[in-house]
Amino acid sequence: MAEYGSDEERFSALINFFKDNKNIIGISFLVLASILISSLGYKSYSSSQNLKAAVIYDTWFTGLSNASEGTSDINENFNKLQEKHPNTGYAQLARMIKGSSLAREGDLDGALVEFKKLQDVSSGFFGNDMLNSIAKINIARIELSKQNYSSALAALESFNSKSEHSLVYEVKGDALAGLNKNDLAIDQYSLALENSQNESQKSLIKMKINKITN
Repeated sequence: MAEYGSDEERFSALINFFKDNKNIIGISFLVLASILISSLGYKSYSSSQNLKAAVIYDTWFTGLSNASEGTSDINENFNKLQEKHPNTGYAQLARMIKGSSLAREGDLDGALVEFKKLQDVSSGFFGNDMLNSIAKINIARIELSKQNYSSALAALESFNSKSEHSLVYEVKGDALAGLNKNDLAIDQYSLALENSQNESQKSLIKMKINKITN
């Protein structure tokens, strides 16, 4: 390490350092400034998008509860929300509600389309993990009802095996049972029992295990 005999020498060395490295320092400053500006800009843009999406979502959701609201108006608000603000939580929540409603009405193909779109838009770095998980589970359950057992398993493949919800284990067990892979199905049902806190779910899982083993 260099030693300096006086404050003047230290100051001179510091000045020389900045002179010798002015290009690197300048570039580093510009990079940091760009990152900061981009971050602030994204937060501002995201906040603006959420506010606009909230207005459309409220109008759409109110229309669902209002019997006098025309179907065309409801669909128009839904489409506007998805087209203009697809990455907001409001748009994704609306898609989840629509998918669930279609499933209850028996339109499984329509529901499957909505949940697959929800899975796509809610994935990634800026996605919504909770809604993404809900989409995957619902895709798997619909595929199960259509007896597409391999597709049901594929929908759940990306879940972390160490942190799965009991419902994920149960649905995997159902799919494996549908493929006549009974030993693997029992393994998944057993994991579902270990992780479940719901007595009704536990009773149902035990019935499924008994059906396979007897």
